[in-house]
Amino acid sequence: MKEKPYHHGNLRNDLIEAGIQLINEEGLKSFSLRKVAARCQVSHTAPYSHFKDVDALISAMGDYVTGQFMHKLHSAVQGKDEHPGQLAFLGKAYIDFFVEHPHYFQFLFYYSGLSIDLDRAQPEDYPPFALFRTTAFRMFHKWGLPEEEHFTNLIAAWSLVHGITALSATNGIKYSGSWTDIFMQTLTKEERE
Repeated sequence: MKEKPYHHGNLRNDLIEAGIQLINEEGLKSFSLRKVAARCQVSHTAPYSHFKDVDALISAMGDYVTGQFMHKLHSAVQGKDEHPGQLAFLGKAYIDFFVEHPHYFQFLFYYSGLSIDLDRAQPEDYPPFALFRTTAFRMFHKWGLPEEEHFTNLIAAWSLVHGITALSATNGIKYSGSWTDIFMQTLTKEERE
């Protein structure tokens, strides 16, 4: 039996990226560390130096994507706490992140086990959504919207951002224009009305 080549570079991140691709292609049922190892062309025991089991790998995959997503969102609003367009910057960054990484969207929202309870704001909520909610509520307050309308406006704003993102990340939907332009044009239209 031919020995698998020694893996140079960052095996942990390579396993995570391969795992995301594999789970998107085959789903959770047939997902295994052995298949991820084969995809990375390493021995079937190599992943165990980084992950104790398949659940640990899936958890690391979720953390990996969430970390990159949060970095993109924080970068978009950093130093702009007083800017009235802060929610637009955040929405644009949200869409841009998944336009750049559509495979992350599919993994995160279909396979990672992510759960967002819109009815109850909890400190342990998914960090990107918690940041979006906090930013939205702060902006709504600055804009003078009545507090009783904050929640429905949050759902509407997130539906717009997440909906455009879902369209952009869906394989069968093709659009040659800019998804973020659609978002920004919709915001401008809302502001005029």
